[in-house]
Amino acid sequence: MEARRGTIRALATAILTTTLLYAHCGTVRAQVNESDVPETTVVPSDESPPPRRAPKQASAPAAHQEAVPSKFEIEPAHALVKLNNDTAVLAKPDKASKQIEQAQSGKFIDVTGATHYFLQVKLKSGETGYIDPAAVELVKPTDKIFTLTSDSAVLEKPNKWSKKLSEVHKGHNVHVIGVALDYTKIRMKSGLEGYVPMSALE
Repeated sequence: MEARRGTIRALATAILTTTLLYAHCGTVRAQVNESDVPETTVVPSDESPPPRRAPKQASAPAAHQEAVPSKFEIEPAHALVKLNNDTAVLAKPDKASKQIEQAQSGKFIDVTGATHYFLQVKLKSGETGYIDPAAVELVKPTDKIFTLTSDSAVLEKPNKWSKKLSEVHKGHNVHVIGVALDYTKIRMKSGLEGYVPMSALE
């Protein structure tokens, strides 16, 4: 009888020990599992977000438009000259420009300016046109002595774009042999002939 009680007591002790052991293992497992789980993180998607549009900048107010300079610069002049031959009067100082009139040889035409290669003329109709300088008697002969009031370049032709041949100086006398537009044609002591502006003479 005592042996049987001892067996039952041992079996009960074993069952209790096993129960306690299982409970302890469950607690440890729970602690381990909780500590092993990493904190929740947000994983970025493979799809990148659409690019942000740059803020629309307010358009700057339109700047005041400046007058566009003419392609062909005009040097003002005034002279009534005679045509040596028939010539085309062009709408622009360009050989490719359309012809607006045919000027007749022997007639006089009013020159109002000059470009590098053309004369600007005013027609009786009031229109402005351009002719070849070779078509007119540009130089009116004269024979006078003038004193220079300022230094001046001596030019090959009577316009400011012409090639410079020499120069003359204030206070010197010059021999004027002709007048062309707003220039005088001079002959220097060396025999060189060229043009100086009338504004340089007394």
